[in-house]
Amino acid sequence: MTPIERVSARSKALATLGLRGNPTKSEVRKMFRKLAFEKHPDQGNSTDEEFARISDAYHLLSELAADDTPATPTTSVSRPSVQPIETEFDEHTLDMCQDLLLQMESFATRHVATRLYRKGRMLTYYVPTPAGSGLNQIALPTGELIDSRRVKVTSFDVWSGDICGNLYDVPAQQCAKFFPGARSVQIRFGDPVRH
Repeated sequence: MTPIERVSARSKALATLGLRGNPTKSEVRKMFRKLAFEKHPDQGNSTDEEFARISDAYHLLSELAADDTPATPTTSVSRPSVQPIETEFDEHTLDMCQDLLLQMESFATRHVATRLYRKGRMLTYYVPTPAGSGLNQIALPTGELIDSRRVKVTSFDVWSGDICGNLYDVPAQQCAKFFPGARSVQIRFGDPVRH
């Protein structure tokens, strides 16, 4: 049987059994049993020729139908793991942060982020000083996901009531504005400086 003849025979067999698409072997068997009971010549509802067509359609489709058990892949496909990157800010970047804080007149507790932990699109900035009560002003470089050579320094005002433990989650609106491409941004206070 040529491939074209096989496709044509399959199409006729599907129509004979009243099936569509790619039925499984159990679906073909279930429909055949139903039709065989209804159209059996002993029931007086059909002829021998019609019953023979149903039987032939069943045998053809049971050979071509997919197994009921899903195919198991021979190799497992997994996403590549993202390696975290930890960056200590250089002196120039830290000086830019300090200068930004000095230009602002504020009674807030002032902080400078000294390093960044990045895992994929999740960023955590580390501040060595603990959060103060009331208003905290943090200067940190943004734009790390776009181009680490063109870092822009920004300051954030955070109330101590918004800090949970020693961790502040930057709201999604500010995250989208100041950290384009980041999924989430956190600022961790009281983290000792590494040397």
